[in-house]
Amino acid sequence: MYKTFFAAAIAATSLAVQAVSEQTTLWKSGDGGIKSYRIPALCTAPNGDLIAVCDARKDHAGDLNSAQPINISCRRSTDGGATWSDPVDTWTWKWDDDEHWAGSDPSLIVDARDKKIFLLYNVWESKKRHGVFQFFVQESSDDGKTWSKPRDISSDIAFGEWPFGKKQSEGGFIFITSGSGIQTKDGTLLHTIVHVGDGNALIGSEDHGKTWKAFGKPVKCGDECKVVELSDGSLMINSRWRGGGRQIHVTKDRGATWESRYDNSLVDPQCNAQIMRYPIACAKPDKTPKPGLPEAVLLFSNCKADGRRNLHVRTSWNDGETWNEGVCVEPTGAAYSDITILPGGRLGVLFEGAGYSTIRFCTLEAHEFLAR
Repeated sequence: MYKTFFAAAIAATSLAVQAVSEQTTLWKSGDGGIKSYRIPALCTAPNGDLIAVCDARKDHAGDLNSAQPINISCRRSTDGGATWSDPVDTWTWKWDDDEHWAGSDPSLIVDARDKKIFLLYNVWESKKRHGVFQFFVQESSDDGKTWSKPRDISSDIAFGEWPFGKKQSEGGFIFITSGSGIQTKDGTLLHTIVHVGDGNALIGSEDHGKTWKAFGKPVKCGDECKVVELSDGSLMINSRWRGGGRQIHVTKDRGATWESRYDNSLVDPQCNAQIMRYPIACAKPDKTPKPGLPEAVLLFSNCKADGRRNLHVRTSWNDGETWNEGVCVEPTGAAYSDITILPGGRLGVLFEGAGYSTIRFCTLEAHEFLAR
């Protein structure tokens, strides 16, 4: 593995906390004969292991709709990210004269009750299916050591308002967002799906992954996005969109109705990001929050700039109404990112490095990102 050490000290106008991080490169362009590794997803397994997945783009760095072979590559860590297993493909492309199958944009959801991990991704078959986006899920009951056979859930999560089953040229540019979904307080598994140039919607499972469904109705204005549960049980979608900020959608009835606003304070270069709920008790040895502190804060990782660089993790103490300046993870080139809570309360960060040439991992201590 390749390692980089750096000390990031940015002017106070862009950074409130100085971070010193050790980065570990998990995937590097050219390794294993793969031209490009992209689109990271990260989770903490029920037993505390770390699971990292990404696209292994064999011939070039193009996205799924460029009709090229793409695998889903997976690595595990049993020691908090200090060391990692060798890469293993959970989804393997098929590429012959009759069929061109590829999988891309992986995402992970952990079911704490049933102690399972669900891996969702998009599939593109560019010959017999003529380039229609399809949606698959796999599950692991042993903390990511092994995975079930891929299961097609395309028809289960379809919204009548969107042209599912159509080619991209016919308006069917619909895909599940990469990164991480969530499990709500009542046990529901939730994630987001995107109709590019149109909007966002919620998908998920109310029976711990046995079946999957669409929730409510889509909401206009949105691209790659993530969902988080707020303190009152409402659901917030945070989406990349135009204008240099982030599009926000909130629903109190699981997508039946929506309230939307644009957040200019979350500076963003139209890049996939991650938002998550961080219980304050995770950072405290006695597990008892001090009086006056909220039960949880929101954490948001993205490129806090007008380009794909300056990766930050920012914190909100009021359900996303306002955000602190954040802690810098990588001041130079960066792009897509995902975050997860490690045992002991540290934060794990998985992100694309400069020029999409690497996918790197690092950790942050609670005191670094909980600054107010």
